[in-house]
Order: sequence, then structure tokens, then C-alpha cells
Amino acid sequence: AFLFISSGCTKEQKEEKSVATSTPLLLEVTKEETNNKLYLFGSIHAGDESMYPLPDYVMDAYKESERIAVEFDIIEYQKDMDLQIKHLTKFVNPGGGSIEEIIDADTYNKAVDILSDAGLYFSLYDVYSPMMWQSLIENAVIKDVGLGSTFGIDNHFLEIAKKDRKEIIELESAEFQYDLLSGFDIETQVYLLKQSVLEYDDAVEDMKELFALYKKGDKRELEDNLFKELDDENVSKYLLEYNDKLITKRNQTMMESLEKMLTGSDDVFCIVGLAHIIGEDGIGDLFDKKGYSVKVIK
Repeated sequence: AFLFISSGCTKEQKEEKSVATSTPLLLEVTKEETNNKLYLFGSIHAGDESMYPLPDYVMDAYKESERIAVEFDIIEYQKDMDLQIKHLTKFVNPGGGSIEEIIDADTYNKAVDILSDAGLYFSLYDVYSPMMWQSLIENAVIKDVGLGSTFGIDNHFLEIAKKDRKEIIELESAEFQYDLLSGFDIETQVYLLKQSVLEYDDAVEDMKELFALYKKGDKRELEDNLFKELDDENVSKYLLEYNDKLITKRNQTMMESLEKMLTGSDDVFCIVGLAHIIGEDGIGDLFDKKGYSVKVIK
């Protein structure tokens, strides 16, 4: 959600190329006793013009679907500045105290340097929580790699769906996501911010690699990239908590909502963050465990 507030205000024009140059991952979920199809298209929330146009197998799945499902409608959300401000107040430190009272000086100074270099630092941010700072650091990574939310997959399909007058289903809401992020205790928030600062250069290289893999679309390689930290036997308890709340638990809830849609009469094209649809206990895996057919579309 922070990504679209901090970088979604400027509008760039996507230049469509005549030939698709990427082959992103698309899953199809079906069940024998129904004729309906659910397409799971993993989103990357920021991108560039090299992703477009998307290949025919992706666009055909979208065109065949009467409805699209997203985490929440970011385009409508961006129009409501009052709601955005209301949600940001959830991240103001208690009593309006400075973040310098919460984190060590070295982490603060390095974070300010990173955000300043990216043109993302304002002194106003000092009254906000470590979680907001951690999200701003993630935005700096995205900017460093040369990506933007205008080219994000969510934004792309929401724009098309609105023009096509397709029904848009929100699986969550912006408020839900903000409550989730602001609900982590301070100890966890401080750890996540400190790691994002210490590992900033690595994060930039990891994002470059992930973006290249996203365009390639190999499921196994994407899983290895996205979940490699969690496979480390020395993985931090804070990272495990973060992944459990932001990914695993939400996967289950979204899968249950999507399963109900499969009992209807329409095909559904679902666009949620890539990390939600793949991997163990990803949405695709959850459908597979319940006896649905889940296959990669090429």
C-alpha cells in the first residue's frame, strides 16, 4: 500500500511494443465437476515498459474471464486522499515522538542517507514508525532498480478492466493491509528496518534478479528466489512472523474467497502478489491440496 501512495502520484505513459518479450507465470485452477476456470496471475507491484505487451496466453485468459479479483482497487484508493491520510496516521509514533528515540543512531543515519539519495526523505517522516520507514526503504530499492508502480501488473489490469467494464472484486482492502502492517510490535518493526538498511545493496541486486525471473516465468526459479531466506536454518523469528502474517495467513483467506467464486458461473482472472500464488502453502498449492487441478499455462 505504501508503494502506491509514495510513487503512484505521477502518471507515465506505457509504450506498447508489438511483440511480447516476457513470459510471466500464469496458473489455471479447475475442478472436474465445474466448467469454471480461475486464473492466478502473480503480480509484481512495480515494473517497467519492458514487460509490455504481455503475451497472448495471459491476455487471452484475462479476456475469457468475466471478473477480475485483486487485493484491493489501488486506482480508486489513490483518488481518496482523505482515506490515505487517515491510514497513514496509524503509523505515527505514540505521542508523536521521533523515530530517533526508537532506533539506534547508525540505523537512522543510514536510512536517511538511503531515502535522501532516492529523493524520498522528508523530515516529516521522523514522527512515523519503523514499519513505515522499512516500507520507504523498499520503495527506494524499487526506484534504484528503475521500476515504477505505474507499470505494476495490478495497475495495468485495473486500468484495462475499468475500460472493459469488467467486475472488479477486492479480496482485501487498503485498511486491512494498513492495519496488518501497523499491528507488528515495535521490536519486530525495529528489526525489519535495521535489516533493510544493512542489506540495502543486496536488496537492490535481489530485486534486479527477481524482476528478470518474473519476466522469464519459471515457477521453480521464482520460488527459490522469493523464499530462500525462509529456508535458512538460522532464519530470524521476526522474519518468520512477518512472512506468516503477511503471506501465509492471507493466502488461506484469499484462497477461500476464490474457491467460492469457482462455484459461480463466471471465469475469474485473479491478480495478487506473486509470493501469494506460488510456494508451499501458496494459493496454488492450497488449491492443489484440496483436489483441484492446478497447471501452468504457457
